Amino acid sequence: MARLTAAAPSPAPAELRKLSQRDWSWTLYGAGERRFLSVLCGTVATYELTVELAPPERERIGEIGFLDAFANEVAYRPTQWHPRHLRDFRAPPE
Repeated sequence: MARLTAAAPSPAPAELRKLSQRDWSWTLYGAGERRFLSVLCGTVATYELTVELAPPERERIGEIGFLDAFANEVAYRPTQWHPRHLRDFRAPPE
């Protein structure tokens, strides 16, 4: 899984659509061709870490178990994903 720093700014919440989610684990958002995975991290105190999926990762979204495995990698090693975390990411209102 690529560990590239996101170059483009986060889209506005109005541009985002919720595409899929696994309760208490992850949510996948889309804006045009871009895909963002928000992962629930932490144990006692929880927080979301959101990364933009790189093109090779986006190509694998349809593979069975890919998003779960990717989210687990982020959740269990969040500090390794901080360079790709989109601090200004805001989910669209429900």
